[in-house]
Amino acid sequence: MTFSLVILMALILAPLLVQLRNWAPAALFFAVAAVYLLFGAVHWVQMQIAFNQVHEAASAHQDTYYVVGHGYDLMNLGVAMAMSGAITWLQTHFGAMRYPALTKGLFWVLHVGLILGAGLLSQFFALTTQIHRLFRRHGNLWSVSAVSAVLSSAAILGLMALLMWSNAAKWRAT
Repeated sequence: MTFSLVILMALILAPLLVQLRNWAPAALFFAVAAVYLLFGAVHWVQMQIAFNQVHEAASAHQDTYYVVGHGYDLMNLGVAMAMSGAITWLQTHFGAMRYPALTKGLFWVLHVGLILGAGLLSQFFALTTQIHRLFRRHGNLWSVSAVSAVLSSAAILGLMALLMWSNAAKWRAT
């Protein structure tokens, strides 16, 4: 539970610090990518240690989603955010960034959607019985995941459209 809370706080504080310092939009993506990759690697190492401690007699527990899943989820999100940051940085570097405020806004929509929709919040707090009971009793887990998946998808489409629009505007201006 403590590890999950640290990850969640880092995912909130890292981009917030970048936003408050008013750095370039690419720094938002890189800050979150660093958090995802760092904690994904730490979680993966923890799961490998736990995997090695399971006895041969308990082979049914060695191939479960809990053992192999969460670290990879975080690292995959880190790679995706790093790629988005690289695209945004290239766009800024070559002078094609036309709407940095809109890019930052779309980043926040994407980031919040990933925290909620990728199951990070539900995976982190699934061990807490009260929250787990609340999700099971009211069925809100699926609605939160669905809404946040739509938000994340809309943010990605918006970022891609903004990238193409900015590059087309730069190309027309030259």
